[in-house]
Amino acid sequence: MNASVVSLIIAFLGIVGTLVSGLLTQRLAEKVKARELAHAERQRVDERRYEEERAMVEAIRACCAALITASMDYHSELNNFWYALRVDRVTEELRSRLDDARREQRARHSEAQMRVPDDVIVAANAVNRGLNRVYGVLKRLDGGMPPRREGESMEQAHDQIMETWNQLVAMGIIMRRSIGVSPHRSMSEEP
Repeated sequence: MNASVVSLIIAFLGIVGTLVSGLLTQRLAEKVKARELAHAERQRVDERRYEEERAMVEAIRACCAALITASMDYHSELNNFWYALRVDRVTEELRSRLDDARREQRARHSEAQMRVPDDVIVAANAVNRGLNRVYGVLKRLDGGMPPRREGESMEQAHDQIMETWNQLVAMGIIMRRSIGVSPHRSMSEEP
């Protein structure tokens, strides 16, 4: 081989080497960029999932807060009504406030049926039944109707009001646990 052929081969290999190294560098850069884009997409998906979960927890928390507030207000109105009934001082305003509290609790309870976890629903249903049972008894006693069931008396109604308070406390503890908050001790105190 003569020197000019060798020079041509060396030049050719140098050109091919330069072109191949450029292609390899470009391919490597594309792979790195693809990995970065895939990583960024995974991060966006993870962040979106986190935000959706956070929004769901907030919605559950807000629903629980509205339900416990409405249930406690309903309980307070039942208690106030019981005291007024006991001393024969029931007014239309008290009747109206009791009915308003009942409607509000019913609305919050209905909303909770679609939003909160099953353990909260079980507790909420028990509270709802207890509050409405007391409501029925007090309304029958207020109307002068004879008791429909055994034990429907002022004393029995008071016992049921106290029992529903215990159910409210239990519901609050379950709610707090379900949203990741430890139970609050002061809630266990009687009204």
